[in-house]
Amino acid sequence: MQEARLGDADMAPQRLEFLSPFPMLELTEGVGALAQKLLQAGLVPEKAASDAVHIAAAPVHQLNYLVTWNFKHIANPYTRDHLRAVVFDAGFRLPFMCSPEELI
Repeated sequence: MQEARLGDADMAPQRLEFLSPFPMLELTEGVGALAQKLLQAGLVPEKAASDAVHIAAAPVHQLNYLVTWNFKHIANPYTRDHLRAVVFDAGFRLPFMCSPEELI
């Protein structure tokens, strides 16, 4: 929700309205710990720590899919296997990460 508030001031209210019916995942200690592992492994740079939180929340909350247009740090086909290994070593399963187009 924080990211949805940023950017184009005219579009932010539309993004927030679109997201309002969706449940928000709790950012638990487990999410924080897994995000830290992703950062420590160098799979997500410190400047994109919020992306590490997005990635970590999905397996901790046992989601099957993480849908995003962020191919730089999240649905990056070059880092997926590395992400999968770190997430697996932490005791979780990495969900399928894809764009909305790939999901459809």
